[in-house]
Amino acid sequence: MRLAVVLGLALVVWGCGAAKPPVATQPTPPVDVSPRLAEADGLVQAGCFDCLRDALSIYQAIRALAGVTAAGIDQATAGAVRAAGLLAIRQRELGMADDGYLSAAKDLMTQRSCSPDACQAVAQVLEIVDLLPTRSAGIIMRVPDSNAEVERFQEYVKNRPAWLARLRDGAAEDPLTAYAWLAFVCGTADGVGLTLDGILAPVGAMRDMPLLKFKQASCFGPDRVKLEAVVAGDPRFIEVWFLLGQYASSQRLLDDAETWYGQAYAWHPRWPILTLSIGAVALTAEEFDRSLEFYLKTLELEPRAAEAILGKARSLTYLEQHEAAIVVADQLIGERWLPGDAYYWKALNETQLGRLEAAWVDIEKADKLLLNDQVPKLAGTIAYRRMELDIARAKYEEARRRNPNDCETGFYLGIVLADQRVWDRTADVFVATARCLDNAEQEYQRQIEEIKTSKATPARQARQIAKREQQIVLARRMIATSSFNTAVAYYNLSRKAEARQFAEKVAEDEQFGERAREILSFVK
Repeated sequence: MRLAVVLGLALVVWGCGAAKPPVATQPTPPVDVSPRLAEADGLVQAGCFDCLRDALSIYQAIRALAGVTAAGIDQATAGAVRAAGLLAIRQRELGMADDGYLSAAKDLMTQRSCSPDACQAVAQVLEIVDLLPTRSAGIIMRVPDSNAEVERFQEYVKNRPAWLARLRDGAAEDPLTAYAWLAFVCGTADGVGLTLDGILAPVGAMRDMPLLKFKQASCFGPDRVKLEAVVAGDPRFIEVWFLLGQYASSQRLLDDAETWYGQAYAWHPRWPILTLSIGAVALTAEEFDRSLEFYLKTLELEPRAAEAILGKARSLTYLEQHEAAIVVADQLIGERWLPGDAYYWKALNETQLGRLEAAWVDIEKADKLLLNDQVPKLAGTIAYRRMELDIARAKYEEARRRNPNDCETGFYLGIVLADQRVWDRTADVFVATARCLDNAEQEYQRQIEEIKTSKATPARQARQIAKREQQIVLARRMIATSSFNTAVAYYNLSRKAEARQFAEKVAEDEQFGERAREILSFVK
């Protein structure tokens, strides 16, 4: 017990001893983020989409670091605003799905500590960016789905002159304003009267920045040489492949377009105007399953893309899914989107299903909205099937006036004239039609040779060649029919020499040979 008390006292004495003076601590030095800021700034100047996205990530990471000075935080915030704003413009001009970059830029602006004038200038640029339409690489037909969108468009039209002046005057201030200026003027009526040098003059020394070089390569439409120079200079500009695909599509270089579009899609599939473009290439290449697939992908991203809905209707038509195609056409009609096209494709599918009364009503509506040769041509076919020969003849005549090079229209017109026994016109039309079909066969042969040397896959080549061989067979049968009917017409006109000339052409034909030889026996 005595020992315990002594120990206890010792502990108390030790614990109550004089306190040691506190150790002086050195202030934590600020984190040097200048190398990271320089890296991010360099990525912004590099200008590719992935570069801008990486720059934004670096700026945001700097803002989250402990020990960064207030000045460093503000520099990173300003850079993040710039990168996010540029990403927003890039998505608009290329028709990508909106990933919220503009909203992010506006949120970041509320965290800036810049002077009121400086902050207001950047905020105004972001407001202008917010009203930039999706254009430059092509316009996806997105119909406004609310009064608010209509009002925003009206605001854009009303304030455009003032905004144009604001961007032009501030274009030399920073990359965001410079790029916004180019996005605002390139490809518009304001830029048509300007040269590229004139458009670039306001950006001053920044004109050679890769960010702006990219925009220059598509300012007046995709320029293949300039675009290839951009991607050769920096392979990170993967978005260039899409613009090259646009160029190839305009030149009807479908294989090149598909290759370039495919590379762009593998990199960034959330891209409605790209999926729309792939669908269009597939439709032209007669790959209707693939065209339908990509029109549906487009509609998943942009449900109100009227061109994609029309493409879906066309794909379903060629796939002989006529009921489904009519449903899609009705969707367009219900929304009053592309009504002329919608009524035409609805009428075509109704004709295929034998619903001639409904088809006639719809083709008459299409005729009031579209001015082409295909509407009266289809109307002529519907009228002929309804045994209304005078109407069919008038419609085919109209279609032929609008497009004299459509051999099929001439052939159908000849059939109607023959049924009406208008022999002089029958002969004239069938002679011209046979000549047209001869030229068409030569063109099909040329296309076959071109396909054989194309970059298309063997499967696509085989399919396209088979299609043209089928068209050649059909053209030859139409030529045989034309020759026989021409012989009949000349026989009825008592023009025996001409009747003999055309009857001899089909004297050995399996379908017309017997009747042709009978004509020959009468015109010896």
